[in-house]
Amino acid sequence: MRRDRVYIAYHKWDDYSLSSLAGKTLAAMKDNTLFPDPKPEMTDYEVLVNDYRVKHEIAATRGSQLEKKARDNARERVLQAMRQLAFYVNVVADGDGEVLASSGFMLVPPPKSGTHPTVMVGMRLEDGRISGEIKFGFTPQKNVSEYEYCYATALDAENQPQWGEIFSTSTSRSNYISGLTPGEKVYFRVRARNNKGIGDWSESIYLIVR
Repeated sequence: MRRDRVYIAYHKWDDYSLSSLAGKTLAAMKDNTLFPDPKPEMTDYEVLVNDYRVKHEIAATRGSQLEKKARDNARERVLQAMRQLAFYVNVVADGDGEVLASSGFMLVPPPKSGTHPTVMVGMRLEDGRISGEIKFGFTPQKNVSEYEYCYATALDAENQPQWGEIFSTSTSRSNYISGLTPGEKVYFRVRARNNKGIGDWSESIYLIVR
């Protein structure tokens, strides 16, 4: 009989998704009575998570090379802590899906064939070939016919991106969006499609156009 568990490795996740998940697990595990003796301790985990999230935010807004290196170092530390904490969660939960879900970590889905796509991860935004252009990519999925993406350059009254037209691409690498205004912040999201349906939208990420 299959036993539920959570993922312990998140090194393939992009910084935006990882930052969000790290914050989610911190909020879920603090004062969680189902996990009385977390490893690492929550006070130490909170320091690592907050340090990474702050440095990620600084680097994401066109930080210097030094600031990006600081983010990368903080990322490695939080990944190691998340691996240790997720392992502890799996041991304590002992296959109980409800207990696992309360940790905030991502549950490993049951093995199935021919299912609709999962949420995209590994999104990347970079400067394009010319001014006013951005390059994007993401981690590919198997058995996907195409990827749909959209972007926004403005926020609504609730401070959420005002998403525009949905575009499609067949490749996960070296895609470009052009005709943008230098200095503006561009938000981006992507989802996958196959013959079973469409996956959920990814976490949104952003870049300031060069």
